[in-house]
Amino acid sequence: MALTLCGAGVALHLYTALFKAEGGMDAAAFLVGLLLWSCAPYAIAALLARGRRVLWGLGAAAGCLAADAFMHYSVFVAPKGSTAALGLLFMPLWNLLVIGPAGALLCWLAYRVAGRRGGAAG
Repeated sequence: MALTLCGAGVALHLYTALFKAEGGMDAAAFLVGLLLWSCAPYAIAALLARGRRVLWGLGAAAGCLAADAFMHYSVFVAPKGSTAALGLLFMPLWNLLVIGPAGALLCWLAYRVAGRRGGAAG
């Protein structure tokens, strides 16, 4: 499940770079860099999910995907200003430092709480 969410996040960023970005070949190097930067949080979540911290990877991937989907919407569907696209540059940083870790922690806590409730009922 976590790897599926990571794949969806990478697909969203590929779609953005290939079909939504402007500039053509002049901006190719920038778009490749932006794509790699945007996929970094998903790479970390995938590494967590493939290791012993599956819940951490699932939570991080889910949080990052939700935040990236919101950013995509706010930039391409309903932009509120001319600087809305700057969010695409800063969202990966937020994903790496705040949203991914918060999602991982919330997923882990939800699992712990659900496990305690299930154990008490049985």
